[in-house]
Formats: sequence, structure tokens, C-alpha cells
Amino acid sequence: MDRSGSPTVQPVRGEMAGRIRAYDWTSTTLGAAETWPPSLKATISLLLGCGFPMIALWGPNLIQVYNDGYRDLMGLKHPAGLGQPTRACWPEVWHINAPIYERVWAGETLTFEDALYPLTRSGRLEDAWFTLTYSPLRDDSGAIAGILVILVETTSRVLADRALRESEARFRAELERQVQERTAELQASRDLLKATMDSSMDMIQVFKAVRDASGEIVDFQWLLNNHTSASRYGEVSGQSLLERNPGVVQEGIFDTFKRVIETGQPATAERRYVHEQFDGWFFQCAVKLGDGVATTTKEISAWKAAQEEVLRLRDEIAQAALRESEDRFRTLASLIPVLLWRSDESGQQNALNEAWLAYTGQTLPQSQDGGWLEAIHPDDRDASQEAFRVGREQQRLIEVQPRIRRHDGEYRWFLVRQAPIVDAEGHVTQWIGAAMDIHELHDLQERQAVLVAELQHRTRNLLGVVRSIAHQTMVQTGPTERFREQFNDRLAALSRVQGLLSRSEQEPITLRTLIRTELEALGAGDFADRIHVAGPPVRLRKASVQTLALAMHELATNARKYGALTTEHGRLSVTWRADRNEQGDGNLLIEWIEEGISRPRETYGPTRRGYGRELIERAMPYALNAKTRYELGETRLLCAIELPLGERSGEMSTA
Repeated sequence: MDRSGSPTVQPVRGEMAGRIRAYDWTSTTLGAAETWPPSLKATISLLLGCGFPMIALWGPNLIQVYNDGYRDLMGLKHPAGLGQPTRACWPEVWHINAPIYERVWAGETLTFEDALYPLTRSGRLEDAWFTLTYSPLRDDSGAIAGILVILVETTSRVLADRALRESEARFRAELERQVQERTAELQASRDLLKATMDSSMDMIQVFKAVRDASGEIVDFQWLLNNHTSASRYGEVSGQSLLERNPGVVQEGIFDTFKRVIETGQPATAERRYVHEQFDGWFFQCAVKLGDGVATTTKEISAWKAAQEEVLRLRDEIAQAALRESEDRFRTLASLIPVLLWRSDESGQQNALNEAWLAYTGQTLPQSQDGGWLEAIHPDDRDASQEAFRVGREQQRLIEVQPRIRRHDGEYRWFLVRQAPIVDAEGHVTQWIGAAMDIHELHDLQERQAVLVAELQHRTRNLLGVVRSIAHQTMVQTGPTERFREQFNDRLAALSRVQGLLSRSEQEPITLRTLIRTELEALGAGDFADRIHVAGPPVRLRKASVQTLALAMHELATNARKYGALTTEHGRLSVTWRADRNEQGDGNLLIEWIEEGISRPRETYGPTRRGYGRELIERAMPYALNAKTRYELGETRLLCAIELPLGERSGEMSTA
């Protein structure tokens, strides 16, 4: 505090703290920093100490002052945006923000989830999505003097949700297409269709239309029922649909079946269906099959319940109001719809905002001296306590994701961060912490992982179908045995890649695993004493796995059939090394060396200059931004592949 008793801007490490201290504020309507009101200084101290993106808009001109987190969202608008009126900095979204600012000036606190903003922060107009909270900032007299904006960019998640929905739509379209194609096969072999249906986790049923003397459809009769459906309905073959399930009339299912038969157009719908054996939500697809319908039905009760829970939580958040507290910290913290606290340098004595106390049901005395740990889930408690201990010892940002107990006993996932505030000598004077509810995001990530695993599983099955189709085609067209062998080998390589990708969330794919998988698939265990594989741990990104795996497959196949592993004294060496710079970028160099080749490989036909070499010398530079070198001599082969390494390249990283 200065001599007037007003709080001063806390010195905080980071780019924006330095820029704010160095900025000539006399060029703005805020005037010299030493003349700022205590309320403005306290606001800036708070946002600089918080890890979440925050910006304060002060005065009638809404002069911008922001922290490092907000800086990262500005793109090319930084650093010019510091001290600039927000309308001049963000003219492209003024028509969106102006009405919001008017409401905040009137005293409202507004929160928007996944709001769309068209921004020009990278030099061109682009769509971006944010979850934002706009709160009024009051001066020392209690009058509104500015606006505090807290935001988290959700562009990646929104785009991922969109991609997921598109993927689901494609899956549904593919499912409808497959059902239509299978109708012809049903007429030829009912037993084959039933075996296929029984392998599905969805309910699959086939009904035959029952008509009166005039030809009008008056009922449907069960013809086929797969295992999943039979587990719900029991044995219903030959029974009447209306007698067994009269509710299909009220639910509109009966009319849907009639319309599908009369028009020949498939129908899909989500329905709440109540039956004597179950009550839930279902997604159903019906297609015409002769003079009847074939249906696939998936239960989506859990998904619908999750939707309702999200809506309920949004209503609760929208109705929640921030409360004023006894001191300046709690007054300012109550404006922010997240759990906030401030603790001394030891981390023992805490001052918490009302949001924490209301959420956990703890009293302020109960939260002191480590009592706040009682609100942490028992399985997360030790890890959280250790993270806070290490963070305080190292005086660095603390970040954990524990489950925190709500006052009614329910545990929800939170993103928790605590940052130190240091004085001019670099000593920690206090800690500022915040916790944001990420329960829905955590659940979404788990569901997305399940969907990705299912997609990978289906992709592997699809490869088996493609192999079968190719085999049948080759039987009819009479291809060469060489084509058959190479086609099957490459499909097998793709299948192995899909197997690795399907387990990638639990078991990250490493370069060593990829190389060993291809070598072992080709029987390299018989030549273990002649093969050398060495290099540091390198974790591959999913986007690079398939192309790199195909390249390793081609090299291993040629070594096994034409190269070093075909001679008695041949040797194969596969090594790699990673070279990084200070920015974390660099290159990964893979060297495949075969020695002891008996004669020039050009004599062995087109394989060495066919698909494999085209993949390495042309496809990899295009797909992976790789540099390749392929040198083939009479007794030696060298294939060098140089790949980008690091977060910026988006390819792979050292583990």
C-alpha cells in the first residue's frame, strides 16, 4: 500500500506486467499510472496474477489493460492493443460488444458460452468462439467505472464438436446405405443376414406388412429379430406388432413404417418410447425391404439425459449472482463466476470468495490450515496436495484437475490454478488461485475418446471388408499372384496401424513400437541377431502414423524379400536421433541401412522403384513435410528420412 492507504499494482512476472509498467499512460484518458484510483490498481493486480485470460476496460473510452493470457488471444493486435480504446482495437465486433457494454454499464453481469466473434487478429477475418463473462468494475465511490472481461477461447472445442456431429451424420448415412445394400442379400439368405444382425450391438428387426382385402396395411408381422433386440423383447418371430406393442400407434412408429413402404424413402427419428419392459429414448432408422421394413434402433437415453443435465447446469449458472464480501479482495472476486481464493506466502491462511463457500458448503474457519482439502475427492487429494507443495517450494504456477465436492455431495471436475504474487525483490507475498468447472468438458473428452476408439475399430473391420472384396474381384478377374500378395500385405500394414491408433489414448504410439510392429509382422524374429534397432523415445502424432507406417512396411518388405535379410551375411540397422533447438523445434532423422546385399536391386523388378520408393520420395515430403534421401548401391542401401520435430511442426515430439 502507498502512503494514502490505497493498494498499489503488485509487481508480477510476465510480459504484460513489464509492458504496463513501461507504457506511457499519459497519452491515454487514464493519465499517469501513479494517479490511478486504488480500485483500478487493484483490478490490474488481480488480472496480472490470474492465469485465465482477462482484460479491464476502464473509463468512458474503455481503455484496454490486459494480462498475458489475453495477450495470447490477440494475435497481431498485440502489443498495439495495450492502452487503446476497445472500439478502435476491435472494430469488427463493435456491433456485438456495444449492446453488451451498455448493459454492463447499467450494472448487469453477463455470461455467454461459445459466443461467435468474427475477428481479424491474424491479419484476416476469421471466426472464433469464446466463453465470456462481462462484469462491472466500480471505483472507490461505488460508481461503475469500467468493465472486467474474463474469457476462455473455445474455438478448438466448437470445431471439434462440429466435426463430431458431421462424423455422426456420415456414420448414420453409411448405416442407412449399408442397410439398403443388405436388403438384396436378405432375399438370398435370411440365415446370413441374421448372423450379421446378431453381431450388432444395435437392435435390428425386420417386419412384413399385413394387408386387408383392399390392400391397406393394417399390421406388421415380425420376421427377424437380432440378438440385441431379442434380449429386450424375447421371442417374437411371427407375432403381430400391434398386439405385442400397441404403443407404436401413439408414438407414430406404425405410420412411419407405412410411409417407408409406400414411398420407398428411409426414415430416421429420435423417440421417447415406453414399453412394459423398458422406458427410454431411441434413435431409429427404417428402410423398405420388399413388402416390409428393416429397422436399426440404438438406445440414446444416457445421451439425452446428459443433454438435459447440461441445460439444467446452464440455468443454475445463469441464475447465480456474485456476492459482495467484507474486504476489497472478496468484493472484486465476487464479480467473477469462478471459485477464487487468496492465501498467504505459506499457503495456509485463505481468504475465499462466496462462490467457494457456497459451492462446497464449507465455512471460512473450516477451509483454513489445509481444511479446503476435505472438499477434494479422496482419490485426487494426495496428488493435489503434492502439486501445491511443489509449486509453493518452486514458486511457480500450480495447475491441477481434481474433483471438488459440491455442498450436496456431488463431485465435479475443476481446472485449478494458483499463481504467486512477488514483490520487487522477487519474494512471494501471497498466492492467488482460481478454479473453473470443466465437468462437461471432461465428460465430453471421455465420450469423444470412446467414439474415436469405436471409429478405429470400425475402420479395421472395413479394411477386412475391402480385403474380402478385392479377393473376390481377383477371383473373377484373374490378377497375378504378385498383385494379390502385395495388395494383402499393404492392407495388413494398414490394419496394424489402425490397431495402434485404436489404443493410442491409453498407449501412445512410439517410433520404436511402429518399427518393431512392422519387422515382427514380416518374421524379423528369425533374424534378431542381424537386426539393430536403436534411438531415443519418440512419441508420434496420429496424423503422421499411417504414412510413416506404410514407408516402414515397404522398406521391411523389400529387406525381407530382396535385400539384406535374403543373404547369409546381410545386416539391417534402423536408428534415429532427435536434434532440438532452444525453441523446442528441430528435426528427427531416421536412417535405414542395409548392408551385405548380394547384387544390384534393379534386377529384382519394379518393387524397389515402384510404390514403396514413390511413397518415400514423393508422398512423405508432401504429407509430412519430410526430407528424404534414397541411395541404392550394389551391396548397400541407405534410406534417410528427416521429419519436423516439436509442437510448432505439429508432427511428433520426443517423449
